[in-house]
Amino acid sequence: MADSITYSIANHLIRIEGDKECEVLRSIPGFPVFVVESGEPEWRIVFGKDVPKPENWTLLYHYQFEVGAMSSSLAKVGDTYYFAMDPFTANDSPLLMSYQMGSSVVEATSCAEPMMLRFALWSAVGMLSCASKMVLIHSSCVIHQGKAVLCLGESGTGKSTHTRLWLKYIPDSFLLNDDSPVLTFEDGKPIVYGSPWSGKTHHYHQLRFPLAAALRLSQAPYNKIRKLNTIEAFSAIHPSCPPALAQDDRFQDMMVGLLSDVLSVAPVFHLECLPDEAAAWTSHDAIFGSIK
Repeated sequence: MADSITYSIANHLIRIEGDKECEVLRSIPGFPVFVVESGEPEWRIVFGKDVPKPENWTLLYHYQFEVGAMSSSLAKVGDTYYFAMDPFTANDSPLLMSYQMGSSVVEATSCAEPMMLRFALWSAVGMLSCASKMVLIHSSCVIHQGKAVLCLGESGTGKSTHTRLWLKYIPDSFLLNDDSPVLTFEDGKPIVYGSPWSGKTHHYHQLRFPLAAALRLSQAPYNKIRKLNTIEAFSAIHPSCPPALAQDDRFQDMMVGLLSDVLSVAPVFHLECLPDEAAAWTSHDAIFGSIK
């Protein structure tokens, strides 16, 4: 019987099966925080399978990594989705995963390269969880007064810089996750969970918090913030959802449903800002009120 590890991510149990993969996962920062010793898994990701690559698949998305010599693709044939990772060197083997819409299992070929394995699991969890009103959202998440603030923006716009300003200048603040927290909707409330994927900073917390607001950032020679209307808010938060899944109508419909629920409750702001203390207080006061 293959080695396995069960993780609890956003209150869902996910079992990873595969000898080489489990050995690697035990040494990757972040994942041990989410291990649970018991419980029946809701989803399974099974490695070491023979997953044949179809000749007639429809390519949905292709991405070439800026760091690491590899690329990834999402494709489909009917109701079955295929996620592939192709290294550019002969040192590592390609990875191929398959997922049938509505299934609780992702099957994958073997993968022992840590970076590939981390991203493959991120993609697999993204597909499995979408129907459960969950999305791994590209953001930096700071916690203040027991509530979550999602800092959104394209790479290089200052998400991590802005959350670091909160940590430095705003009392009672800490970083939940710096890359891919989980956004979900539970009992009529938007909720944010920590996850094992936190980018270059190791902030891995098995915690959950209600969402106070989302904050779309852009660089400017001044600090100015405004609350967005519903259409603007959707346009601000949607690009931070997994871009590959957004290329498929069914995954897209699920993500739109989640965002519609979130935006019916939580505000979204646009912050044009400098990387300074005043920017942190500008966003804080708009979201929580002026208590400085």
